[in-house]
Amino acid sequence: MTSHLTMQNRVLYFLLGLLLISHLTVAQNFQKEIIPRPNTISLGVGPSFMYADNAGGIRSSQFKIRPAASLAYGRDVNSFMKVRGTFGFQMLESQGPSYYSDAVLRRWVETDQALGIKGNAFYFDLMPLFHLPVDRHINRSPLNIYAGVGLGVMLVDKEEARVINNTPTTEQRSLSLFYVPVRGGVSYRIGDHGDLALEGTILATFSDDIDGNIGFNKFNDHLFQAQIVYKRYLSPFPFWRK
Repeated sequence: MTSHLTMQNRVLYFLLGLLLISHLTVAQNFQKEIIPRPNTISLGVGPSFMYADNAGGIRSSQFKIRPAASLAYGRDVNSFMKVRGTFGFQMLESQGPSYYSDAVLRRWVETDQALGIKGNAFYFDLMPLFHLPVDRHINRSPLNIYAGVGLGVMLVDKEEARVINNTPTTEQRSLSLFYVPVRGGVSYRIGDHGDLALEGTILATFSDDIDGNIGFNKFNDHLFQAQIVYKRYLSPFPFWRK
């Protein structure tokens, strides 16, 4: 009889111990979840195009669509603003010579302008991003909007097509320049630690030479992007304590 009671007591103590451990684990996880996660990392990919002298018509939507991608790190400054650094690339390609009239092509040949280019733009920028509604990550609403303006540096590696002495030639050129990024998006909450966003970006440059063709359009050359972005709120705890 005594042995039977001792066994029951052991089982009871074991179950109480499991219940206590489970309660403590849930409490610890809850405490971890309410701790702010001020650091984020984002990965984006989507279509892009460039506004340039030989890139085609913006009004008629006659331009080449090419892929772009980005990787970004952000840190909250307060409940409505974060500082974000973005590294990315965009493929560049102009319209073919057949898109333009013979008169335009002759003018470009006479002034030693590029008839077309292919290449890549690599860029890095920093900007403050402002969020609405204002809240911490754990209490953020299902839909959020954000926007910001910053400053960046870009490297363009390209191949230019020209006609020199009546002979078609290609030249490999590189160009570095500064630009002003204008970025905004709408994000949808996916769980406690992730967002999926539709993000638009304009890289407004201070150069008219991205396409190797200067002065045909009224404005400098600019890059445009639309990306699907996944953002992850990083845990403040090291992985061995998760």
